[in-house]
Amino acid sequence: MPPFPQALAAPAILAELTGMPTFLQNVSYQVVGMLIVLAALGLLSLAVSLLGWLLPVVKRQPAPAAAAPAVDRPAPLVEGADGRILAAIAAAVASVVSRPHRIVMVKPDPEAQQAWSAEGRRAIYQSHKIR
Repeated sequence: MPPFPQALAAPAILAELTGMPTFLQNVSYQVVGMLIVLAALGLLSLAVSLLGWLLPVVKRQPAPAAAAPAVDRPAPLVEGADGRILAAIAAAVASVVSRPHRIVMVKPDPEAQQAWSAEGRRAIYQSHKIR
């Protein structure tokens, strides 16, 4: 028998003797496993796409103006202010003031903003050692 067919038959004989799968069997298991995973992901993607097509997003319609009572809303406290900052200010006032209160205006202090930048510069200068 020529050596090449013996070399091809050797792993199969060795696998039969040891009970371990051959390289080609391992590769086939991995390929089949990957195909199963890809098919499952494809089916999930298809199901989600179909649900998105069948169940479109329902936009809430605004309530009719006549049904809602007219509410006199005050002008915004600060133009362009972040709502989270205003909420934090309102929470701080509510925790300090025990009686009913109303915040009328929030005015940023330009000097306070400069104080923060001056404090930052001071911290940087203080971190350097003088020789």
